[in-house]
Amino acid sequence: MDDTIYKRSPEGKEIARGSEMRQLCLRFRDRTIEMAKTVRIGRDENNDVVISDDPLVSRRHAIIEHIDGGYRLRDLGSTNQTYLNNNPLPAQTSVAVKSGDIITIGHTQLKLSRL
Repeated sequence: MDDTIYKRSPEGKEIARGSEMRQLCLRFRDRTIEMAKTVRIGRDENNDVVISDDPLVSRRHAIIEHIDGGYRLRDLGSTNQTYLNNNPLPAQTSVAVKSGDIITIGHTQLKLSRL
């Protein structure tokens, strides 16, 4: 019996989705950050991604979390909002993100991509 799982089968799609999520990274300026379980973004030095030179970035601006096999972006009630693909996110609302998405925080753009 052939136990091969094809990408087009439901099981194969689930495996492909999971492997894509593990390979995501966040690129901005000249940096590349591998996605962890949680990535905190803001001006404060305690964040995973520190954007200290942009006056429109809040101390604790946004967070990307690994939830239910995917990544979700949430604005943490920032003063100047977080944008996903040029669309503003309502504060404290979590939205799914994927490879190719562009997150804008202040004047800074961060791109999600595969490693």
